[in-house]
Amino acid sequence: MSARTLDTDKGHDRSMSGHRKWVYWLAFADGLALLALVFVAVPVKYLLDLPLGVKILGPVHGTLFLSLALATFTALARRAIRPGLAALLLIGALLPLGAFFADRALKRAYPSL
Repeated sequence: MSARTLDTDKGHDRSMSGHRKWVYWLAFADGLALLALVFVAVPVKYLLDLPLGVKILGPVHGTLFLSLALATFTALARRAIRPGLAALLLIGALLPLGAFFADRALKRAYPSL
């Protein structure tokens, strides 16, 4: 194998690791946003009649969720993550605390994160 091939392989590994890190941090941020939305903003909206938290956190969570979905599909297409793990990330993003279980599975599968 030539030195050029090895450099290309290293660059590819860095790119895959970069995709995994993006997915990991997006899942973590989306999980936090969902928890804040479900356990803080929604109760405040209905118990205290203050909808501002939902008006702010709803779009934040939505943007993070769509970013996570796009990053997950991109990482999957580039074979940076396994299909089962991608499914776990997307399903986990729909459930409070689910993103953190998916993050843990991602960290276990790729300890370099």
